[in-house]
Amino acid sequence: MTDPAQLFVGHDAAMREVQESFASGRMPHAWLIAGIEGIGKATLAKYIAQFVLAGGQGELGKCDPQNRVAKLVDAETHPDLLIIRRPLDEKTGELRNVIPVEDALKVAVFLHKTATDEGWRVVIIDEAHTLNRFGQNAILKIIEEPPPRALILITVTTPGVLLPTIRSRARVLQLQPLEAGDMRVILSRAAKQVSPEDITAVIDLSGGSVGFAMKILNAEALPLYREMMEILDAMPQLDTARLHKLADQIARKADSESFDVLTALLIERLRLAAHNEAQKSENHVDLAMQLWDKTRATFSAAAFANLDRKLAFINAISDIRAAM
Repeated sequence: MTDPAQLFVGHDAAMREVQESFASGRMPHAWLIAGIEGIGKATLAKYIAQFVLAGGQGELGKCDPQNRVAKLVDAETHPDLLIIRRPLDEKTGELRNVIPVEDALKVAVFLHKTATDEGWRVVIIDEAHTLNRFGQNAILKIIEEPPPRALILITVTTPGVLLPTIRSRARVLQLQPLEAGDMRVILSRAAKQVSPEDITAVIDLSGGSVGFAMKILNAEALPLYREMMEILDAMPQLDTARLHKLADQIARKADSESFDVLTALLIERLRLAAHNEAQKSENHVDLAMQLWDKTRATFSAAAFANLDRKLAFINAISDIRAAM
């Protein structure tokens, strides 16, 4: 967060809602920050934490980066801030699938401690949808009976997986996908070496998620996507040599991120195709939906059962051709 005024773009209405609530003296003790993956939920939570821990000074999202509180929150070392998120698996180096229950239990202990200078204590629970039932129950207890000046910021991609009682006791802050103009500002600053044309292409593909847009850029997946689209656009003719070359390129272990991004883009294209069929007529809707579902299942099996990714990709493209 080297310069919050520059780096945090979008979600103005959400920030206004939080700032007005704080200024009114009726700040909810728990906020449920919901929205699609990669639109800045965790980043917004940190800005809210900074704003509250600074006593509401300044404008939310536009704090002075040299401010002591801003620096401590940015470094995640502020004594009145606790961040709970999925930990790394020491064996694999990958993030674990769930937030451990023992981490969830830390929330109540932390919030009942005395805050510095009699101020606020803030907890951020990032990706709360990865809490299991026991972890959610631990969070629910403190949400139901919070101590004074305690703030719990819960980020979630799929609110429906949370306990209804958690959802009902937290104020929902629903974030919308970022507008194209906001996306362009963020990406132009974060990826200065990328051409304006490629920035536009990535914006069109990312669905308002700056996180996914950065994945596309970091995986250098845009040329691969264009190659895949040329193969698909030529159907029912299929250049098998070209398909195998592309499959070889993305199936290498070193290119796992390229595979994940490209297959996600393919699945989204099929979802949009099914939606468009539904808009036009019902004649081909079932076929389009079946193809979308089958493709998702193919790639899910490749991911979770560690199947041959090259074969999975070739099979998916072949299924699309067969459906034509």
